[in-house]
Amino acid sequence: MEWGRTYDPYQHAEALGAEVIVSPAVSGWGDYRGGLIRLNPLLNQAEARCTVAHEIVHHERRDDVLGYCGVRWLDTRLERRVHATAARRLIVVAELADAVRWSDDPDEIAEGLVVDVRTLYLRVLDLPRREFDELHKRVGARERRALDDVRRYAARRLRQPRRAG
Repeated sequence: MEWGRTYDPYQHAEALGAEVIVSPAVSGWGDYRGGLIRLNPLLNQAEARCTVAHEIVHHERRDDVLGYCGVRWLDTRLERRVHATAARRLIVVAELADAVRWSDDPDEIAEGLVVDVRTLYLRVLDLPRREFDELHKRVGARERRALDDVRRYAARRLRQPRRAG
């Protein structure tokens, strides 16, 4: 399976035997239970792509059976880990470097990567040192500063609640 812009979470879901549907009954962006991924109909293409990738990770981890414990901070940690895994699949360093060279605006970078801005922020914050150094090597001096700015901005923005649709 290829990652990055070529990653198709819908094909991945199908290969794993998970069905993806759009349902107005979803209160957030999406949910997963028993092999069924439900998406909010108000999501745009990038949001839906990120949500399917996120719910696939829940499917792979069998979180509908084994996942949530009811302790808020533990459940929040699980969600962050799941989304970090999805973000790594959706955004690879080479493509992120190209996008950062093209623009210093997080919305434009996310659009170029076909992800939502929250997924971009999480990926940038979650870059291991090796990948961060590789990213810095791939971009020029101006873009290095833009990347650092995006990382600082991401840390502030991720503290804000996510909107549905």
